[in-house]
Amino acid sequence: MIKITNLLIITYLIGITISIRVLTPEIATPKQFSVLKKSGDSTLYSIELGTNHQHNYEQAPLLLDLHGTRKQIGYDYAALLHGQTLDTYTSFMQSVFPGAQDQQLIALFIDYCWDNWLSKHTPEGFLEEMEGMDQWSKEHNIPGLTSSRISKRFFTLANMPADTQNIISMLEDEFEQGWPDWLKNIVNQIIDLLEKLIHSCDAYGVWGSRTNDGLLYTSRNLDYNSNTGINRHKLVTFYHVKDGDNVTIPGGVYAGIGFSFGLGALAGINSEGVTVSEMNLDNSMVTFNGAAFPLRLREVLEKSVDLKTAMDVWNHTENTNSFNFLIGSAKDVLKQQNGAFALETIRGFTAEFPANSPIEKAATYDCTNDPHCHKWTNQTGIVHIGKPLPEAVWRTNHGFNPQIMATQEPLFNNTVFRYNILHDLFEGFEKEGHLIGDKEAVEIVATLGTKGVNYFTCDQDLIGDNTMSIAYAPGSRSSTNKYGAFYVAWESGSGSAWRPAACSVYVKIDMDQWVAS
Repeated sequence: MIKITNLLIITYLIGITISIRVLTPEIATPKQFSVLKKSGDSTLYSIELGTNHQHNYEQAPLLLDLHGTRKQIGYDYAALLHGQTLDTYTSFMQSVFPGAQDQQLIALFIDYCWDNWLSKHTPEGFLEEMEGMDQWSKEHNIPGLTSSRISKRFFTLANMPADTQNIISMLEDEFEQGWPDWLKNIVNQIIDLLEKLIHSCDAYGVWGSRTNDGLLYTSRNLDYNSNTGINRHKLVTFYHVKDGDNVTIPGGVYAGIGFSFGLGALAGINSEGVTVSEMNLDNSMVTFNGAAFPLRLREVLEKSVDLKTAMDVWNHTENTNSFNFLIGSAKDVLKQQNGAFALETIRGFTAEFPANSPIEKAATYDCTNDPHCHKWTNQTGIVHIGKPLPEAVWRTNHGFNPQIMATQEPLFNNTVFRYNILHDLFEGFEKEGHLIGDKEAVEIVATLGTKGVNYFTCDQDLIGDNTMSIAYAPGSRSSTNKYGAFYVAWESGSGSAWRPAACSVYVKIDMDQWVAS
């Protein structure tokens, strides 16, 4: 949970008008994509941005273009990226869990969680990909930490709750028949270690009268442990998957966006115009009995062409840790329909929120006896918290559905502040008659990512954990662009020179170039 200073809270509470003041990050179009390596029909590229950027990346982002069957793309991933994947894992573990014994304890625990629960809910096709990774590892005598084992560990870590009580709730749910003896002896150490993981994030969708040509824009800010070294291996992965008898998947070609941690999607967009985003939701209703969210998001991208098919996929899979998600669909917007759903999810229950939801509008929070309320509001008693708008939907790290709110943790300043910023930005654009286009979509997501004392500048001490920031422009945008584009920035630098993604260069990736590759 990211904490911000009282100065930020006071600035908002006294009612200073945000209007449409936004961060203005640098946006770059790649100069070229340089081939680094090939395996089968798959290719690894370096995304070359040139040198004329104020805050360039020390290591160029990578783009992996995968083609083949499940087993083949797993094999190709390991052949092309095993070294980077191992470095990502080693850097992350040494940064977050510096002690060798702590790393061993975490590895033992997350391997157990994957092998006993998450693996059993993982679609067969994704397991076949891991078999392909293992085949390459066996052929090349890779001991111990194979690409598939690292993938499983990252998927499991990504699915962990953020806070002590929620971690305990998850363990109690899974160990109804009693905890294994080895875990009883180390559970308190495990919980202390897992609390070092940081979860935040936010996302929005906006369309219709608010945007240029009425087109859909969506976003994804990833706020996770920063400055760990994983930004050495920034990665966009395009999937051209053939299932069974050379059958193309319904979602067509799609991109998973993140780092070299395996074949999962921390965020993504497909050629049908569907986008996916994830945010933490602090809630005690959690379980391991489902697919890890980076794989669940891939399943949505593979099988969805619009919101209806996306929700069909969603409702036939299980929620695990408590999360908020946002799914957008360009096709729905073209049909003059709702363009995105915010999903509030806990164990066994998903609440769907379209734009201008009456449930969200009616949401209140009882501050009568809550000692935390002074951190985010100067009101007392029953406080109204929902501020939905037409043709826009957004989420940070709290819920508005009554069933979700009944088990969520107390509201905290950072999540409420960012929710309110997004409302005020959309309302400000509307009042000034300023339509949102690609540039504005990037500026909005960047503004939510800074997490500093002042959200509207990078000229300050840079804090927070904004490791990746994305603005999606999905679906056909013009006669010369059929599949849309997205803009992605990653954290840059290291140590005292670290910069959040929102203050780094946003890289434009044209979907058309890679859908047809």
